[in-house]
Amino acid sequence: MIKNYWLKFLIIVPLLFLASCSEIIDNIDRQKEQENYVSPYMGKWIGTFTGEVSGDLILNVSKSGSIEVTRIVNTNVEEVYYTSLQGAGSAAISPSASPKGFVLTGSLETKSGTWKQQYWSGSWSVTKQP
Repeated sequence: MIKNYWLKFLIIVPLLFLASCSEIIDNIDRQKEQENYVSPYMGKWIGTFTGEVSGDLILNVSKSGSIEVTRIVNTNVEEVYYTSLQGAGSAAISPSASPKGFVLTGSLETKSGTWKQQYWSGSWSVTKQP
C-alpha cells in the first residue's frame, strides 16, 4: 500500500513541475513580445480640432502605443494629458478624458475623429510628421 503512494507521488510531482515550468516559459515569452512591440503609429502627429471650440492638436505616440495629447486653444492655453491606442496594433484611440474633460474619439488609421468636452463637440484631424 505504501509503495503505491510513493509510486503515485513519484509520477505526479514531476508532472506538476513540468506544467509549472511551461507556464513560466509562456509568461516570459509574452513579456518579451510586449517589450519588443513597436506601434506602427509611433511618432508625432500634428493637426487641428474644430467645432464650437477650435485649436491645435499634437499627438506623440510612443513605441508601446501610449499617447501624449497636447491641446492648444487660443495659442496660449495648453493642456497635456495621456491616453493610449486600444489594443495592440489598433489605430483606435482610447476615449480617456483630460483633466478638463476633453475626450478624443477616432482613429489614426483615418487620421481623424470627433471630440467632446462637456456640452461642446466637433471634429479633429492630424497628419503624421516625418
